[in-house]
Amino acid sequence: MKQLWAPWRMAYVSGAERTPDGCFICAAIDGADPEATRYVVELAERTIVLLNRYPYSPGHLMIAPRRHLADLAEMSADEGKALFVTTQRALTALREASQPGGFNIGLNLGGPAGASVDHLHLHVVPRWGGDTNFMPVIGDVKVLPEHLDTTAARLREVYAGLPAP
Repeated sequence: MKQLWAPWRMAYVSGAERTPDGCFICAAIDGADPEATRYVVELAERTIVLLNRYPYSPGHLMIAPRRHLADLAEMSADEGKALFVTTQRALTALREASQPGGFNIGLNLGGPAGASVDHLHLHVVPRWGGDTNFMPVIGDVKVLPEHLDTTAARLREVYAGLPAP
């Protein structure tokens, strides 16, 4: 069997990207580390939108409240409203930037459910007809047609033109 290598994922797998407090989302919000803010698409009053560094598809966004909390039950009504208004803006931006045919939107609450960080965040994954191929099935690897820097630049341009929430 042939091997496919994805060395850029080792930082994630090994935990090397975790901040001392363990939250890369808080690091992106704080803005102290340029690498942590590299893929921030929008930083609003109550929310942050950033590209997933290990995306399922181009434009895979994570949307989180600025306040560090781990569960929906901890979220205030105002934070919940802001999270979903921000999600609506993300859908608008992604539709304009990339013309996907649909979206997967979801939450992973807790480690056993797949959460890699205990800062609540919602995933928005753009989807296109035929966007999966043999690589994930045979090679257990994703092939993305666009670099994260390119996706980030396109989305920032679209967000700049959106009306304020």
